[in-house]
Amino acid sequence: MPPGLICLHEAEINDGDDGRNLVDIVAVHGLNEDSIDAWTDPDTGINWLRDLLPKYVKTARVLTYGYDASPAFFLTNGASLAIQRNAECLVQELYADRKFSGTARRPIIFVCHGLGGIVVKKSLVYSSTRTAAKIDHLWDQFVSTFAILFFGTPHDRTKRSSWLALEKLSSASWQSKVLSGDRLLRPTGEDDIFFQSITAEFTPIMKQFHTFFFWEELRTAVNDRYEYIVDPSSAVIDVDNTEKAGIHATHMRMTKFHSEATSGFRTTVEAILRYSSDAPRVISRRWSQAVPALEKLRSKEASYELGGLAFDVHSKHPFLPNKIGAQRATTSHFYPPQDAIPDFIGREDMFQSLHDALFVHGERISPPPRRKTFILFGMGGSGKTQFCSKFAEDHRTDYTNVFTIHAASSETIKDSFCKIARLGGLEGTDTAGRHYLSQLDHTWLLIIDNADDPTMDLQDLFSPGDCAHILVTTRNPDFRQAGSLGSLELKGLQEDEAIQLLLTKADIQKPWDLSTIDLGKAIAKTLGYLALALIHAGNCIYRRICELGDYLNLHSSSRSMLHRRKSSASSESEEVNMVRAVYSTFDVSLKFLLREKSARTDDASDLLKIISFYHFEHIPVDIFTRAVFNRSNSTKPVINEPFQLRMLRAVTDRLEPPRMFPRFLKDQHDQLDKYRVTWAISELQSLSLISYDGRNRTFSMHPLVHAWARDSLSPSEKSVWASIAFTTLMESILLPPESSPEKDGEFYRDILPHLDSCLQEHKLPQNLEFSQTSLTIAKIFQPTLLLIIREQILHSAKCGYVLATRGRFEEAARRLTMVKDSLLRLLGGEHERSMVAMLGLAGVLWGLGRLEEAIILQRQVVDTRTRLYGPSHEQTLQAMDQLGRSHWLHGQYHEALEIQQITVQLAKATLGDSHELTLGALDNLGVTLASWHRFKESAQAHREVLAARKTSLGETHLDTLTTMSNLAMAILDLGDANTASTMMSTVHLQRQQQLGKEHPWTLWALCYLAKIYVKLGHLKEAETMLVWGIAAGERSLNKEHLGVLMGRGELARVYSRQGRTAEAEELLVNTVRAFENTRGLPHPDCVFGRLKLADFYVVNGDTEKAIENCQLGLERADMRITRNHPLGQRLEALLHSLQEVSGVADEQKLES
Repeated sequence: MPPGLICLHEAEINDGDDGRNLVDIVAVHGLNEDSIDAWTDPDTGINWLRDLLPKYVKTARVLTYGYDASPAFFLTNGASLAIQRNAECLVQELYADRKFSGTARRPIIFVCHGLGGIVVKKSLVYSSTRTAAKIDHLWDQFVSTFAILFFGTPHDRTKRSSWLALEKLSSASWQSKVLSGDRLLRPTGEDDIFFQSITAEFTPIMKQFHTFFFWEELRTAVNDRYEYIVDPSSAVIDVDNTEKAGIHATHMRMTKFHSEATSGFRTTVEAILRYSSDAPRVISRRWSQAVPALEKLRSKEASYELGGLAFDVHSKHPFLPNKIGAQRATTSHFYPPQDAIPDFIGREDMFQSLHDALFVHGERISPPPRRKTFILFGMGGSGKTQFCSKFAEDHRTDYTNVFTIHAASSETIKDSFCKIARLGGLEGTDTAGRHYLSQLDHTWLLIIDNADDPTMDLQDLFSPGDCAHILVTTRNPDFRQAGSLGSLELKGLQEDEAIQLLLTKADIQKPWDLSTIDLGKAIAKTLGYLALALIHAGNCIYRRICELGDYLNLHSSSRSMLHRRKSSASSESEEVNMVRAVYSTFDVSLKFLLREKSARTDDASDLLKIISFYHFEHIPVDIFTRAVFNRSNSTKPVINEPFQLRMLRAVTDRLEPPRMFPRFLKDQHDQLDKYRVTWAISELQSLSLISYDGRNRTFSMHPLVHAWARDSLSPSEKSVWASIAFTTLMESILLPPESSPEKDGEFYRDILPHLDSCLQEHKLPQNLEFSQTSLTIAKIFQPTLLLIIREQILHSAKCGYVLATRGRFEEAARRLTMVKDSLLRLLGGEHERSMVAMLGLAGVLWGLGRLEEAIILQRQVVDTRTRLYGPSHEQTLQAMDQLGRSHWLHGQYHEALEIQQITVQLAKATLGDSHELTLGALDNLGVTLASWHRFKESAQAHREVLAARKTSLGETHLDTLTTMSNLAMAILDLGDANTASTMMSTVHLQRQQQLGKEHPWTLWALCYLAKIYVKLGHLKEAETMLVWGIAAGERSLNKEHLGVLMGRGELARVYSRQGRTAEAEELLVNTVRAFENTRGLPHPDCVFGRLKLADFYVVNGDTEKAIENCQLGLERADMRITRNHPLGQRLEALLHSLQEVSGVADEQKLES
């Protein structure tokens, strides 16, 4: 079965039942099992969770969770990492499932077998610490879990040899296919595997749950002897208030009940029934305590770090578990390019050379005298990335942090820095990530991977500071000069290393006889001793695609075909020959894939061709699962569809050209299945053509595999599959979007490198030129052409939308301009789709600062909707509200006030006072009234909105906080700084908790709060806040952003009041100039800036400069807001008084 959660049974809900008595039962299997077989009797096919349990426990939804449970991951040195990652995946997937199914906060009962219990314990420890504002949704599992039933879980220790023997006895299942492509080495060293550390982590929170421990009473036949797979003493944690029982079965049979009479069934079901009855009451009470307890604990975060709350299942009060480690800012982050292969072979001399270069006598240098850089270069497939991952793993204790910059493209570089920023608790921007790295003050490691582009500024990626060790992997030998400590070229492995790698991957048992070694030598030599090629060759032999002795014949055949397929010069370089040899190993795998002739291998073949046109790293599985879901919905039959529409749909379907989709998207609605994608991924992974990252639900290809996959296509095939790759990506995007902005934003961020890669091969037209005559002809004689044009417009709209959400406004504007122009020609300006396109383009133009163009488009939509729908229609009012906001942002206060007053009046009459559109328009009007210095009216508008939003949205909703911020500033302008301070402090704290301390909205609140502090005379506190906030704003936004400029202006005011006149003048002058450069001279902000400069010079006795700034301010006021605006009036009055004073002074000079 595929990984993830599967629902086996939905809870029964009776009429009138509010669902409060329901529970979720979540089953987690152990090693050598999958999510179905673990609970299914092999003789009868009865799955007791699905077929028996619901007869007794009717209030439970039953889920089973699948994951990669191969011993290859859990019985090696990397076991702790595998357990941690599977635990984190369980927490994330269970939360997502419960969120989407509407069962969040429902009680959870876990049923675990074997090492599945270890994963569950680790997941609960992880969930218990997810209390920070941005991730506290993951706290759900910890708070909601009521009971855990452990079946043969090794809480203390287990024997590695028993599980390996059991693996050979068990039949093949899906997890044997979902591997990283690497077989398990025969382990060396101690046979015992210890889990006491995980149990020690779990013990402090164990009183949170009811626990029932079951042990196996029958031994398993293993290698001509009988033994317990998990010893009964290890299967039980001997503490009070727990239940214990034996089951008369072997380890693998103890969870396969086939009837009510099976040993242990009644004991198990009675416990689940009892837990299901008690859990709703206890968990409901627990949640009522959890939220306020967490808020109370957060309020003390300044004095100590939050370590998580726990709840005793036998008590009514939450407690702090002393032994749960708190997440501190100095927590080590370990993010190498890939997981290190547990059985990495060879390169010992190179590891020693690199170690000696970076470390002195094996000791860390603290602090290091300088930044250290080292370059690792070599052709693709030589193992550079795995070498760095292995080095990072081996030196994990030597570094406080390990990060990776994926340097294959500018987008992956930017994304890497953004991810580092988020790990550091900062806003996810490139600049913030660089800043975070610059602040690390202990030795840490940065790996810059796949830095192959010769035009790249490699030095720009090097972090400042003296604490970094930097490793660079590249195919470009010219980058060697960037290594301050030197460089190493990775070529082929040593012959003995290459043979060992090949035969190990082929799973050929030791001892190896001479004939086996000789065959290994011949294969290794043919493949140039390259690690990637050897791994693929070994995998082909392991998969029984061929025998060891036949491999070279198969490889030679593939190479001959490749040679005929490619034209080449008479003499080729050694590297070209080597690439051809490696390509041939991939061709062997592809031949096997195509020979199978099954739906699964067909899908895998299609997927391989598609992803060859995406970027080779971090391809989200969500591209394909979303595409399947969206395709399924779009082809779903419409229930009770009118006859005319049904006929129109049938005609359109007949006229529509064949869709460029892979086979797994071409099926009928009821046959589309996202698990076909999962199976296709597992096929490619089993052939080592991709590597899967379960933690992030992405997969990657080696650059050489990626190049081969595309090079293996003919020119005509490339054109076809480039189109299929693009349309598949487009199918994963919905317009309008249906998910949350946060979730969609993350998805668009992840697909952007793949969209860029697609557009390089699939040329989407930037404009569609057709005359009205040709359009009329096409409507009559070429309706299929119109459908093609429609699809191109939709694809351009989707591309523009994704680009806009990622801040690439110039490209987005080009795409959306084409959409707008095409729709206007096709549908006319009065069609709703044309107007939506115009508004979308206006939003992008606003992001580019082209507000005048945006306002023209918005005005056209308002006029058209007014004419078609009337001024009181909701869509008209929406467009009017957007237009009024744009006028205000552009400093056109007259126009903004006029249209906003009309909008509010019509919205109240048509939609009512409490409608969200009415409230939003009234809030915007309040801001504009404040710009006219009508502060009492502004405060009244915001009070009205705040009261309504507190009732409808809640006191901490982000929209409520926006209104509270607006009201606080209006109250400040009315002279009540203390009330304003209280309100703005609430806004700032809530935004910190919900959005993060460096989110732009949080920084706005910080700037406003500092302004209030200045009014109150708290100058030192205001200075501290502003200095930090300006630096954060420059990282998260940019130096010219409005919020940053406002912060600088306020800091200048602080300096002035502190008597730091020179600093204040320099900062204020530069800030006003920046306003004028970015906002334009006519903008009221520039008028206000000149007024503030004039005030500054008045205070400091420089009448001449004060007069000059008054005159400049009035010139700017005349451009837009006029002298009738309060700012113009203040400037005129100040200028008049200054001129009078200046005139008196001149007369006195003359008299003297």
